[in-house]
Amino acid sequence: MFLVVRSFALTNSGSRSHFGFNYDKQGRDWNVRGGKRQSPIDLCSCNAITCNVPKLELVNYNKVLCAPLSVINNGLTVLMRIPKTVEGKQPSICISSEQGHVFEAEQLHFHWGSEHTKGSEHKLDGDFYDGEVHIVHKNCSYKSNKEAGQQRNGFAVLAVLLRNLEVPINESSAMNEIFKTVSGISAFDASQALKESMALEDLIACIDTNKYLTYEGSLTTPPCAEAVIWFIFQTPVDVPQEYWKNFWQLRDSRGQRALNTYRDLQDDYNRPVYRSKF
Repeated sequence: MFLVVRSFALTNSGSRSHFGFNYDKQGRDWNVRGGKRQSPIDLCSCNAITCNVPKLELVNYNKVLCAPLSVINNGLTVLMRIPKTVEGKQPSICISSEQGHVFEAEQLHFHWGSEHTKGSEHKLDGDFYDGEVHIVHKNCSYKSNKEAGQQRNGFAVLAVLLRNLEVPINESSAMNEIFKTVSGISAFDASQALKESMALEDLIACIDTNKYLTYEGSLTTPPCAEAVIWFIFQTPVDVPQEYWKNFWQLRDSRGQRALNTYRDLQDDYNRPVYRSKF
């Protein structure tokens, strides 16, 4: 999560990015003092717990977001900040296990691989995927991201797995719109407005949001604070092959191609993972 074939992943040489870290070694060289709640992890639905599963409620996800919506290449990810809806409401989520807490959507961002490698952060039922989208929500009980990062329930993140298919089976027109717009932000620090309006729901309208795995973890970029409640949807979204090249052409702050923008899997320390009932 960003707030500020793997065995032969491509690497770059050179200095750190302007954020103080890069993905040259997929996080193995980060100076992170983590505990036993680090992310991402290897998920197996067959071993997940199906009792006392936290229920997820999407609020205002079906309302159109205020324009203009823009994507930004910050050198490490493609970022889209999430504004209020045209009705003045912030999309949010409620989690049954966090009574009284509302998590407001702040931004979404992407993780990806390369022409030859997978790029999802989480591994699901033995498979990595071509990419992964994180929709980041901050707990409204905390005034700032810094404060939220110091709490076990500071953030909630919805993770959507992405597939690169020549003939997509399960497409999202809104996701395709973002992928197409990325063609205009190949240069570091470039931004581009989307041509089409959308609601957050449009990005995930093609998947069953009642089917997910959830666990307690961390941010996946430094400082990797252990403050995240994760929800990983089990149905991937398909994106046509022709759009993926837009991500592979992105440049970082060093002028190098931004590839394999994921953190390696972390030890799960036998943490409980819950699977929604369906």
